[in-house]
Amino acid sequence: MKITGFAQQLDPLAKTMALAALLAAGPVCGLAAPQSSFEVASVKAVDPPAGPHVVSLIVSHGRLNMEAAELRQIVGQAYGIQRIRVVGGPAWADSDQFDIVAKAASADATRDEIRAMLQTLLADRFKLVAHRETKEIPAYSLVVARGGARLKAASPEEKSGFADTVSPNGARQTVFAASPLKLLVNMLANTLGSPVVDKTGLDGLYDYTLEWPDGGSSLFASVAQLGLKLEAKKEAVEILVVDRAEHPSGN
Repeated sequence: MKITGFAQQLDPLAKTMALAALLAAGPVCGLAAPQSSFEVASVKAVDPPAGPHVVSLIVSHGRLNMEAAELRQIVGQAYGIQRIRVVGGPAWADSDQFDIVAKAASADATRDEIRAMLQTLLADRFKLVAHRETKEIPAYSLVVARGGARLKAASPEEKSGFADTVSPNGARQTVFAASPLKLLVNMLANTLGSPVVDKTGLDGLYDYTLEWPDGGSSLFASVAQLGLKLEAKKEAVEILVVDRAEHPSGN
């Protein structure tokens, strides 16, 4: 079983079964207008587009690799917001796919620095313009169920990541290793097609396994096995509205 170093599952669950930031609104050209950029970066269209697959953003030693990613996925990664909360954009935002390979000047670039560089790349190459809004919309809150969470605290030296696998009885599983609940929250949001707000108060790194049901209705039972619960309610959530984007310029 392969565990990806720094990865976020984004789209395959949404395709086959149905990954909190600033609250102030403003144009992306003002949406932090990051000044940092990659030393080198390549953006290539995937033609023909790949079928349903695991889309991961991998960062290692200052290098970013993203394979067959759609624009909405890339924007969500760059701005640290659930894909389902990225709205608007061109008709091809959920169909055309791109491979992105980039290198920061420093091998020690942090996750936040890499994201800022990805924001710059979106503005430069995709001509992205967007703004943030906060709206009260139907959503799910992830809370700790009565009896407490059943998550194992990860050891400090453990490598972080997740992987899809199959249990002995043939059920699909996602195994999380030394992972924050944010990965689970994003996965649930994409699968349910609705924003999910983490209200567990659990901010550590954990080892746990989620067994995926054949139907979305039993997803709630799967989450309950982790000692967690999804509650449907209206929430004031942040969304990122894509006002404009173009096909990327050449390398």
